Amino acid sequence: MNTPATNQMPIGSGVSRHKKKDTMYRILYLWILIFIPTLLLGQNLYPEKFNTCVFDRFCLDCGNPKAEPPTTFLQDLVRNMDSNSLKKVNGLIEIQILIDSVGKPCLISVNNKTNIKTTKLKLQEAVNNTSNWKPAIDGNKGTNTSVSLLISFEKENIKAKRISFDPKDRTNGRSTGTPVIKGSGHNKLSETWTVYTQQNSDLPWDMTRAVAIDSDNSIWIGTDNGIVSIENGKWKIFNAQNSNIETTKYDKNATEGIRDIEVDRNNNKWFVAGWDVYKYDNKTWTIYDSINSPINWARTIFVDKSNNVWFTSWDGIVKYDGTKWSVMNTKNSEIPSNKTLGVFVDSKNRLWIGTFEGNIMIENEKTTKFTDKDSPLSKAYISQMVEDKQGNLWFDLYNSKGSDEGIYILRANGIWERIKYTNPDMFIKNSINYFLLDEEKNVLWIALNGIGILRYELENKKWEVYTNQNSNVPSVYVMKLAKDKDGAIWAATFAGVIKLNIK
Repeated sequence: MNTPATNQMPIGSGVSRHKKKDTMYRILYLWILIFIPTLLLGQNLYPEKFNTCVFDRFCLDCGNPKAEPPTTFLQDLVRNMDSNSLKKVNGLIEIQILIDSVGKPCLISVNNKTNIKTTKLKLQEAVNNTSNWKPAIDGNKGTNTSVSLLISFEKENIKAKRISFDPKDRTNGRSTGTPVIKGSGHNKLSETWTVYTQQNSDLPWDMTRAVAIDSDNSIWIGTDNGIVSIENGKWKIFNAQNSNIETTKYDKNATEGIRDIEVDRNNNKWFVAGWDVYKYDNKTWTIYDSINSPINWARTIFVDKSNNVWFTSWDGIVKYDGTKWSVMNTKNSEIPSNKTLGVFVDSKNRLWIGTFEGNIMIENEKTTKFTDKDSPLSKAYISQMVEDKQGNLWFDLYNSKGSDEGIYILRANGIWERIKYTNPDMFIKNSINYFLLDEEKNVLWIALNGIGILRYELENKKWEVYTNQNSNVPSVYVMKLAKDKDGAIWAATFAGVIKLNIK
């Protein structure tokens, strides 16, 4: 993530990587003020991810006071890194560290721009074995928080800079980023996009995460400061002032960020905002929280063909049938973990669930666990599923620890097929945020973190890569895709919402 510096506040000096291990070091911090929503709720900021941390919930650099590192942090880091790699390394590494309520650090994500691989540096072990921080405080007690640092290696010196996320800085609610690979050439791209931002539309905030189309062909966009609907070209904003959606914790003039949107069969709109879920029936807003529902930190929403609404969470799977709520977790089912990634019900009424520790499929109350080594479902975890008109099942599988993540198709005849990009590392080093299958045009669209949008023509196997360097896709952070009834693809990005220009 690119984070341009605006204020420099030197606190100490960098250190030499070749000094003796018992030397005391000080850290140089550079506070880089950008806006990112305060409650990321478990989201990794950087493309290289680690899933060994056990924190269920955390906020982004929150607290009063915020988490602070020990004076020996850089000394500890150097001591625990690979000494041979330290002699050769040059460049920058952005790291995201989770600090728990008692100050224990744990590395969660990395953006490595050095000449040495993260594993070779032993960075994860180094961070996790540093001394405890002073934890962030919320309501007179410690709270889990995420802190980002920029570590620089240059001419035998190591410096640390803190990336500060200021929720009150309302002038920088966008993030463009730099693509980790070059996209297709300008002349090779077959599509163009219209970009909507705060500057040229009524979009309430440039950083967007969710988009959905309702049965009236109205567009619903979730931003980090409210919701906007587009009905027959007319924009309408929903925020804390005209809906039940709560304000943010640190700015009562701002509305909680929207992390997911889905529309049910009755045209009700469902939103995940902050810790809670909201439903809008075109007249009334209803909030579902831990008081009137079993929802506890919902992550994503799925609506099946029977109009059941499903929610993934860190506490299992929650289902709402319009009247009753039910919960599936490790206590009452064979689900491998309560930390759930994806849920789907196919046309045969089979329930598919992906967790960070494995996948299951439930059919007629019988649970299938995937242990066959030849099956992709034994190697990576279901994040998203789609069933096409021929009954083929499309999977987005996630596994940051191996080379098995990516998009797979389980054909109706039981044969697996993997969607492969020309560069085999494309889906391994850059996680898929969302995919959309346009069966009408036989095109697969992929929102790829750190790059932008991929377009894949299924018939002739032609790829196109849209980045903010070769197209008007404004950001490398594209979160969710939706297709309207006119055939246009909409995408929520961290620098505005975009619409495919129909030829």
